[in-house]
Amino acid sequence: MSNILLKLQEEFDENPFVSFDSSGQGVSSVYDDTWDYTARNEILRTVSFTAIPEIHRANIQRYVGKLLKYNMDKSVDNHVSVSLVQHWQGTLNRISKYWGKSDFSLLSNNSEWRKFKSSIKGHYAQASLDKIATTINTLNAAELLDRYVKFSELRVLANDKESKQYIAMPSTIHAKVLQRVIDTVETYHPHRLEISYAMSKGIKLRDSELANKLSKLHVSNLSVYKAAALNKRVRRQANKLGEAIPEYRFDQAGKWVNDILKDCLMCVDLFSGARRTELLSFNHNSYHVIAGVPVLQGETYKANKGVAKTETWVTHPIALKALELAYDMTQYARDIHKAVLNDAFDNGDITKDAYQRGIRQLSSAFVSINMGMDFYGKVRESYLLYINNGLNLDKFGIVATQEEVDEFNFLNPDWYGEMAVGGSLPKLSLHDLRRSFAVFLVRNRLGNAQTIKYQFKHKNINMSHWYANYAQLARAEDLLMDESLMIEANEAMEELAVEAFDDIYNGSENLSGGGSKDIMKEKEDRLGRGETIVMSREEIKALVKNGSKSIVLLPTGGYCTNSECERLCSIESFAAEDKPCSHLVITDKSAKGMAAQRKRLIKAFTDMNDMGDYAYSRILVGYKEKICHIEHTLKDHKIPFEPFTQQIKVLA
Repeated sequence: MSNILLKLQEEFDENPFVSFDSSGQGVSSVYDDTWDYTARNEILRTVSFTAIPEIHRANIQRYVGKLLKYNMDKSVDNHVSVSLVQHWQGTLNRISKYWGKSDFSLLSNNSEWRKFKSSIKGHYAQASLDKIATTINTLNAAELLDRYVKFSELRVLANDKESKQYIAMPSTIHAKVLQRVIDTVETYHPHRLEISYAMSKGIKLRDSELANKLSKLHVSNLSVYKAAALNKRVRRQANKLGEAIPEYRFDQAGKWVNDILKDCLMCVDLFSGARRTELLSFNHNSYHVIAGVPVLQGETYKANKGVAKTETWVTHPIALKALELAYDMTQYARDIHKAVLNDAFDNGDITKDAYQRGIRQLSSAFVSINMGMDFYGKVRESYLLYINNGLNLDKFGIVATQEEVDEFNFLNPDWYGEMAVGGSLPKLSLHDLRRSFAVFLVRNRLGNAQTIKYQFKHKNINMSHWYANYAQLARAEDLLMDESLMIEANEAMEELAVEAFDDIYNGSENLSGGGSKDIMKEKEDRLGRGETIVMSREEIKALVKNGSKSIVLLPTGGYCTNSECERLCSIESFAAEDKPCSHLVITDKSAKGMAAQRKRLIKAFTDMNDMGDYAYSRILVGYKEKICHIEHTLKDHKIPFEPFTQQIKVLA
């Protein structure tokens, strides 16, 4: 054992406590398997060491304990977040896993350092190696070892596996998911109190039937067979309690209610872009209208040492209905949880800090509703909705088209090829909804409400107004509070721009539009000099980042390379101006999309033309003009088509 480790052992023998309750009394000692930080009221409550092999556990606990004390002493407010303590615990465990040692002061020795680097080579991704380097440097700062590490020294040891970015949904799939969760909210919002009442009566019926059965048989537990029979009988009777509720189904675990609860959660996320922990802080009182702008106010723990602070998100009025539905229909579970907490606290089974934490969590609209006998009547680690088992992706009935697959690949290069025609999204998480929110916020920054209504297939144009005006409203009312979401939006903008310019410069054989001439000339010059690509992605990214290049994807097909443009290129059905735009660039991929758009226009023209109504003649003229305009583009891109020759009947 090294001298440093011996000193740590002596230090913690004298003062072993590493966590305290709200009155300052010690709660957890350094050698406890779990360190309890309930009194801090952070999003993380505990740090567990049970997964660490016993041979390394005590050493890692000593080093983590010392880092905690060192950083608390150094901190102005004498505070270190629980998440940071958990980070040290996890990283030191990674170091010892392949190195085989946990006396980290030995890493000061050059020979031992070489052994360590050799042992971890190929086992971790770059992000994990960066965390290891940071933790070693923290140990150095605390004078627990004598070595400072540059990220580059460990990054060369990374494996080829890279963590994939969260996905962004194609626009039509985004609209389908949006419409599904809105339909759920609109359907069940009027029944929210009835749902809670029916579930409450069903649970009481279960309790009564179970008590009678146990008394009759003179046993304390039922066999699996008898329990199943009782549950079936209870379920049949309890379903009748909710006959007025559409498709109501009672079960003790609350699966039917849980599915609705997840749709409510998704609805709020799709109209706010909040993180999971932030969403779980919302309830029916979180919705406000400030200067005419609907907002949600809740708690965030990001970049605040794990301590909650109030944050604001611009939202849509549908979020209020979703939160009211979620809160009111789960009131039965909230009542049961509070009764259990009160009894446990009165009996001295839980501390005041644990009791207050549970009560705070139960103010959320999204609480746990599983009342199965394995959980019923017991104090829980957390009362918040558990959502790690997915977001009901299979219930959205997604059957991807070729256009949706192309857009998915475009938006998600990390997931290229993992969505197939006729298939669904490879996954769907709350953070995927968050990234989708950021991407679509970016893509709609320049659109008008009619454009976005078409692009998202919205039934309600108010939704489109909200999307189009989000950034403008937020700036006007000083509500751009979620800085990291805006950073994510800016990153999404850069990614989309890089992909678009890569398509223009390197991916498309043919280009058209008023802005294509200079690009085609540049391509010819570079390729004529023997270069294999016109501009590398790195070059493009640098130009996008410094503002030299900007681009907007138009829903009508093609790209606008002028971010300040105020023309009407994005109007779907009509070619509003005859003069070609000097900023419009159309690629082969865009032209294929326009070919599909042309087919839709021809169908619309034919259906309206057959009505023989003179009132539609001006619209038909616009349709015909647009169809012919697209045909010129298809010729430029060598896409075959049958020329449109129909005449407007009422004008013939």
